[in-house]
Amino acid sequence: MKTKKYVIGVCGVAFGATLVAGTAAAEFSRSADHSMERITADGWTVRASSVNVGVNSVPNLAQSPWTREAFVDAGSIGAIEGAGSSEVKSAVLRTGIQLGCNTDVSQGIEAGSSTTIGPDAKVTLLPTPGTEFKLGPSIEPSLTATIKPGTITSVTINERTLDGKLGAVDLAGMHVHVDGCLGPVSVRVFTEFAVSTGVSDTVATVYSDPKLI
Repeated sequence: MKTKKYVIGVCGVAFGATLVAGTAAAEFSRSADHSMERITADGWTVRASSVNVGVNSVPNLAQSPWTREAFVDAGSIGAIEGAGSSEVKSAVLRTGIQLGCNTDVSQGIEAGSSTTIGPDAKVTLLPTPGTEFKLGPSIEPSLTATIKPGTITSVTINERTLDGKLGAVDLAGMHVHVDGCLGPVSVRVFTEFAVSTGVSDTVATVYSDPKLI
């Protein structure tokens, strides 16, 4: 598996909200581990687990009241157990982050490699500076979505195709920064495990506890 470290940011300008300073002391918060188990139609047990998730919320480098910054750890495990009546054809383990911001960014979100920052909200998915760039063939390099007040944006960070019946992903120190958000900002990690057999397609998805940054 080839992996890549990312910076995830939301950048934008919001109007009509009360400024809240984003200069709190660093605070590490760990989520409890969570698992979900499904039984396929042909008898396999499919288990997705979200483990070792932690959010280290730090004072932002810009010392700006519009900015939140954190470093996120995340682990995912996908397991196939038992003895089903048909062959397992494929299994894919995905790990991602969901980001929520209670701010007027109704012009949309764009994720990818480019971009000019203006009045529209932006999410940029970039490699962490100084790391070796190894983008796996199954990781999407960019995406486009729309976010409005009270909605959630999901970004897949890693996708692994299993060679056998067990797979795991360990991501440490992912940089998350949110600019132009004057309301609460929350982060939640998700693990999705999709298994296809000769009889059925089964997807188990599990989430970490949401954490504020």
